[in-house]
Amino acid sequence: MPSAVVPGRLLPVYFIGHAGVGLLFSESPQNRVVQDNLRAISEEIRAISPRPKAILTFSGHFEAGEIHGPGVIEVNVKKGTHIMHDFVNDFHDSAPFVYEYDWPHEDAPELATEVWRHLTKYGIKAKRVERGVDHGVWVPFKLMFPPENPLGVPVVQVSTFYGYDLESQIRLGEAVAPLRNEGYLIVASGMAVHSFRSIAEIRRAPSAGARELARQQVLGESRRFDAHLRAAVAKRDAAEGAEALLQLESLPEFRRCS
Repeated sequence: MPSAVVPGRLLPVYFIGHAGVGLLFSESPQNRVVQDNLRAISEEIRAISPRPKAILTFSGHFEAGEIHGPGVIEVNVKKGTHIMHDFVNDFHDSAPFVYEYDWPHEDAPELATEVWRHLTKYGIKAKRVERGVDHGVWVPFKLMFPPENPLGVPVVQVSTFYGYDLESQIRLGEAVAPLRNEGYLIVASGMAVHSFRSIAEIRRAPSAGARELARQQVLGESRRFDAHLRAAVAKRDAAEGAEALLQLESLPEFRRCS
C-alpha cells in the first residue's frame, strides 16, 4: 500500500480515549470495550489507501511546557524516540512489568520539521523540541499497532497549548486542518473527562455513604459536561461548532472535569 498525497483527498480525524497503562494488561469488562473500540479504529486506519505519509498525534499528556509560555506549540523533531513510562500511579510494586513495555515505531524528523514550518507560516508560535513518546500515544498505539503487526507509518507528535484557553486550542485545530490534504492523518488522544481532583475527593470521603454521594456527584458532572461536548463537536458548521466549544468554558463543570 504505497504512501501518496492525493489532491483533494481529505484524510479523516480520530479522537481516541487512551485510558492508562492498565489497558494493556487488565481484562476488566470496561477495558475490553475500550480495547475492542481501539482495534476497530486501527482496522479503519489500516484500510486507508494510499496510506497516510504520517500520523500527526496530539496527546492530553503533551501540553507545551510552561517554560515556553502559554502561547507556544511544541513539535517533537527527535529521531529515535524512546517511550516514556510517565504514569501518574506508581506501578513498581503492583505491576512492575509495565516499566519493561516498549513500542517499536518509526519517527520522521523531516516531516516534523515540515509540520513546524506549516504552523509558523500559519501564525502559530512553535518551537522544535526533543522528547519521548508519552503514554497517551504509545499505550493505545501499542494495542492498535502492535510490534507483530505494525502500521508502517511514521508518527509526528505535536503538543497542545499550555493552559485552559479553548480559543487557542481551536486556532491550533484550524491551523493543522490543511495538513489533512497533505497526507497527514490526525489522531488525537485523551479523555473528555479526566479529573484526578474528583477521584481524590471520592477517596477522601469519610464513609462508604459519603463516598457514594461524592461518586454520584462526580458522575453527574462528568455526564453533563460530556453531553455538552458531544453536542458541540456534532455541529456541522465550523463557526457554530467553534462557538459551542467556547461556551463550554462558562460551564461550572469545565474546570472540574479536567
